[in-house]
Amino acid sequence: MTITSIFPAIGLGILLFWGANLIVDRSSFYQAAIQSSEKAQFKTLDGLRGFLALGVFLHHAVINYQYFQIGTWQTTPSNVYAFLGQGAVAFFFMITGFLFWSKMIAKPSFNLKDFYAKRALRVLPAYWFSLVLIILIVLILSQFSLKVSLARFLMQIGSWVVCGVYGFSNTNKELFPDLNYSSVGLINASVQWTLTYELQFYLVLPLLVWFVKPWRFLGLFLGLLTCSLITPYVPLLTVRGFLFGMAAAYLVKRLGSKQWLSGGWLSLCILLLLAAIPLLIAPPYIENMKAIVLIFCAFVFIASGNDLFGLLTAPASRYLGTISYSVYLLHGIVLFCVLRLVNLVYPIQGMNPIYFWMMASVCGLLVIALSGISYRYVEYPFLRLKPSMKRVEKPELARTSPVPVKSKDG
Repeated sequence: MTITSIFPAIGLGILLFWGANLIVDRSSFYQAAIQSSEKAQFKTLDGLRGFLALGVFLHHAVINYQYFQIGTWQTTPSNVYAFLGQGAVAFFFMITGFLFWSKMIAKPSFNLKDFYAKRALRVLPAYWFSLVLIILIVLILSQFSLKVSLARFLMQIGSWVVCGVYGFSNTNKELFPDLNYSSVGLINASVQWTLTYELQFYLVLPLLVWFVKPWRFLGLFLGLLTCSLITPYVPLLTVRGFLFGMAAAYLVKRLGSKQWLSGGWLSLCILLLLAAIPLLIAPPYIENMKAIVLIFCAFVFIASGNDLFGLLTAPASRYLGTISYSVYLLHGIVLFCVLRLVNLVYPIQGMNPIYFWMMASVCGLLVIALSGISYRYVEYPFLRLKPSMKRVEKPELARTSPVPVKSKDG
């Protein structure tokens, strides 16, 4: 068996689904969270988020194995595992564009203060928690000694604080930004690069209010799409995910809640469509127009309520969706730590792929457990804060109704 065999991914997915279900069964907090998510307008997207985060984990697990074999961090040659990561990111961008633009269509007005306060409370606490772990790991690896000047070290930390918007890379431009340690992006698999695009989307969103009318948006859509087709500029290619997500908001509103959208035959078609993408199209999937269009088609039906035979609305899926942001931020850190500790005892270079996938299974279970703790004690307390950030709901209410308050816009 090779490391890129699809069967270990299927088995690991089943194991993690079982682990998630076990956590839900034993946690009143997450049982309440799942009951609360029933009221969500697009509840299938919560379950989708969970599977997307697991896809990114599998993608980076294979890349980590490859790194130990060849010594360089690069995309896996397997189309399937490349799609699990890159396709997941495209889906994440579409979800962001879809949710925010759906709100704009319903209410084309903007309270900048509340918007940015809610975004900061949603995105930054968990990210900064992961940053603290990264800094601690860097200091341990460098034996608590600075390899750069203190001023540069603080500038590098500042770069990470703002999600790597401004990078201070090393001379070889490896996985920036650095942090007193070359290739520090290996620690968290450089997942902060997507947060950079998310933050930039939040910055420009208030400027797009004028385009919320369908015909105006059509002009914006065609204009940006044309620009992305005639230029290789990566940020413009990446914006397609957000753009198609925004377009999906109009289609989903038009489709409504027709019964055929939840049919089993459509669920089968969606799964076959997603399976066909890595079989027929080569990566990179985030920049490939054909892949984006096919992902868009699947996304529209899922956002319209198709739950893929009930998979996206199962309790375990909703748990994974609830903790998906923490999974995304922490999975690289868990892989980095566990694999390097194991490597001290049993070299991973040349390791039998079966043994590696056994280690990946342990990492996966650790990730969903630690992410559950991270959501409960890092994300959730800030989600309870009011947008004005002046007060928090009373503890008495929290004790009598411990339902996590999840932001409707992500």
